Amino acid sequence: MAKIKPSTTTKTCIAAPVTSPGLTWEWLHTPASSSAGSSSHEQPRATSSLPFVNSVKQNLRELFLPVGYPDNLHPCYKNFHMWLALETYVGSCIGVLCSQAMLASLGLGTVEATSGAVIKYILKDGIGEVGKLFFIKSFASSFDSHPKTWKFVCEILSSVGSFLQLCTSIAPTKMFLPLASVGNAFELVHESVWIASHMTFTKQFSPNGNIGDIVAKDDAQMSTAHLLGMLSGVGLIAVCDSPTFLFTMFAILSPINIWSTYKMIQVSKFEILNQAKVTLLTRGFIDRGYVENYDGLADKEIGFGEWIRPGKGNIHYKIRMGASADEAFRSTEEISNAIHLLCGERYLLNFDKAKNTMFILYHDNAEANDYMKSILHANKMYDLVSSQHIAKDTHWEAYWQTMADAHDWTNSHFDAFIKSLDDHQWQRETVYWNDTGKRVTWDQPT
Repeated sequence: MAKIKPSTTTKTCIAAPVTSPGLTWEWLHTPASSSAGSSSHEQPRATSSLPFVNSVKQNLRELFLPVGYPDNLHPCYKNFHMWLALETYVGSCIGVLCSQAMLASLGLGTVEATSGAVIKYILKDGIGEVGKLFFIKSFASSFDSHPKTWKFVCEILSSVGSFLQLCTSIAPTKMFLPLASVGNAFELVHESVWIASHMTFTKQFSPNGNIGDIVAKDDAQMSTAHLLGMLSGVGLIAVCDSPTFLFTMFAILSPINIWSTYKMIQVSKFEILNQAKVTLLTRGFIDRGYVENYDGLADKEIGFGEWIRPGKGNIHYKIRMGASADEAFRSTEEISNAIHLLCGERYLLNFDKAKNTMFILYHDNAEANDYMKSILHANKMYDLVSSQHIAKDTHWEAYWQTMADAHDWTNSHFDAFIKSLDDHQWQRETVYWNDTGKRVTWDQPT
């Protein structure tokens, strides 16, 4: 902590002093306990020989590490960013090789270069941007709910894109634009997903909310890794720039890049809630009366914890969160019954036995607790419907009574479920799912 420096202090200074009239301040670090004899001999040597080293270390720390590192950050911060730095370094090196291949394919940088070649090089960026827009329109809603899956998939797409760009060095000139454009589209998709997924990760690294500081330090780390990767790539093409050499280096570097991405995702263990985890946690709570911790779900999940492993977790039906009324109900009578039973909630349920799917509709005002409660209700209702072999078409009254019974059970057990989540340190402020923005509105009691 900060203290007024006494004239006879023996503490080690780990940062430059800040002065004001009449007072001198320093950030002081209390040395570890040691014997009186050893301190009398070692302390003068430390203060006389280490100020410069300490100053360099402190400046590097301020440049690359967030405030509060490591104690006030998530335990996986260090390992995550070590693998991220390797991924960035290798990816930047591959990028230089791809640029060299495309430039050589068009003859840019030589006397024979033409304006047409320059136009082609620019066009491949524009066509790639258009391809990226179509991808974002189709899949952006799942970036928050499945950031790890998309990060890994798009790293593979990036490698495919790099390979296509390298192919321009051996393909006929007329194939440059399609190969380079598709390759660049994959690279741009990777960039978009990287930004989206990394923001999701960044929010989990600090419980203190200093996200701006973390993002800035991440940028410093990645800029350094990117620069080193570019320099390494330039060094490689200075050795040899033949297509054979470029493909050989790509065959070596690309697996390293994908492997570093896999390891980075593997070490990112955040106690956040997504649809798969809430489904498994509520299922476990119904079966055992408590929820499991992060590691307890590992054998029931695949895809970096964002999907339920087939045949595991005692989940035998599908849940469709955020459905529309047209998808979930076949008549106005069904809608009226659901609203009558769940008028005090901010969600509606309906089970379609033919599709083996529980449809969940959300009110405009639905929040994280409503998402969790709706899935708990859905799991309990499915238990009752399946165990009693109730079909809505043939057991109309029994079906709605079962929904009411499941709702009563959910109301009486939801607080215990929330407490169990807190006991196992799950972050329940937000539930991530593939939210396409569909909401319904009905009158609720005031």
